[in-house]
Amino acid sequence: HAVVPMSDGRVIPIIADEYVDREFGTGALKITPGHDPNDYALGKKFNLEIISVMNKDGTMNDNAASYAGLTREECRRQLWEDMGNAGLAVRTEKHTNRVPRSQRGGEV
Repeated sequence: HAVVPMSDGRVIPIIADEYVDREFGTGALKITPGHDPNDYALGKKFNLEIISVMNKDGTMNDNAASYAGLTREECRRQLWEDMGNAGLAVRTEKHTNRVPRSQRGGEV
């Protein structure tokens, strides 16, 4: 198991699956079962809890711990700053996003 950084101690399992592309980035994959169909399928396969951290208006809810009430943009900035201050952010690097987009309209 691992403790999710900046989550007030939430513990998650570490799993192995052939779905993960070991050649991309670190070779590790964060699975968010409520985020997309692939993560949902892995979540079902490994019986992972679906946790929502956002309200419908784009603000963070109580599951976001100390970030509750922030917009997603504010949360992202604050979380990165907090991780840096805690010595948890090693580096930043650009990479190509693998989220499929519509050929016609560019939608995700």
